[in-house]
Amino acid sequence: MRICSRIKEKLAEMNTKKLIENYVFALQASLSKTAEIALLDAIQKRKHGDTLYFWVPMDKDPRSPSQKDFWSFCDSINAGNCRFAVSDALQRMYGIEHDLNSLPPMPVDGNTWSVMHSWALPTRSFLEFVMFSRMFVDALDAQMYDEHHQSGHCYLSLYKDRNCYSRVLELLVNVWAYHSARRMVYVNPENGVMQEQHRVKNRRGQMWIKWFSYTTLKSMDEDLAEEFDSDHPTRRWLWPSTGEVFWQGLFERERNLRHRQKEKRKQQSKDKIARMRKRFRQKAIGKYVKPPPEDKGDLNSTTSTILR
Repeated sequence: MRICSRIKEKLAEMNTKKLIENYVFALQASLSKTAEIALLDAIQKRKHGDTLYFWVPMDKDPRSPSQKDFWSFCDSINAGNCRFAVSDALQRMYGIEHDLNSLPPMPVDGNTWSVMHSWALPTRSFLEFVMFSRMFVDALDAQMYDEHHQSGHCYLSLYKDRNCYSRVLELLVNVWAYHSARRMVYVNPENGVMQEQHRVKNRRGQMWIKWFSYTTLKSMDEDLAEEFDSDHPTRRWLWPSTGEVFWQGLFERERNLRHRQKEKRKQQSKDKIARMRKRFRQKAIGKYVKPPPEDKGDLNSTTSTILR
């Protein structure tokens, strides 16, 4: 028991040390003022088009001292189970049944990848990535939530970890950008010099365009929204809690509701006018006749006689 407790303490110390090293590395790689201006200028002028810009490269990450390839690096920071977790999550997400080739290729071409969530995307592309990552995280959560919630253990970590799959999500943007044919540009955090990585023309034949296209992802997103809106499932389901739930049927239902409300207001207005027209009006009983001036004088004389 003492040996086990010592091992746990040692692992905790190692984890704390790694977190500190990673934090220092992230601070060192933060954008300088020059690099920030260069990045904003490139985005505003659309120098590279629809591009993922990043400034913390994997090949300089202290967690990858041996210059590992993408999936080996992911395994090394996720207790050796990254490939299995991603493959299983994609199978759940796309409804693939036991396909051994469900892990997207991330070739070794001498270029680097983004780590530490240090990246920028055009707004429209960012929203598309959010749509993809919502579905991926939902599949990943369904895969490991119960065990992680009950025991605190996560097979993506060697110790109890509250942030079970955060290190997988850290690398997810690379998979999406590569296979959705986005340009990937590394920005030197000191001087702002930019270098394109994994050129699109060199990716031909290796990208899973069909699986990562906007049309495919949007269709899947609407299918999930329709299921939630129509069936109201009672099972634990993360996806509806991570963003907007919208599909074409919901839009049509809201439009029909607005039309019915408009027609109801019109009918109420017509009914009101009809009631006003049919309302019973009391006829005048008589008219007030003003007395003649002489009667008024007699009244005054009578009054003065009484006063006397």
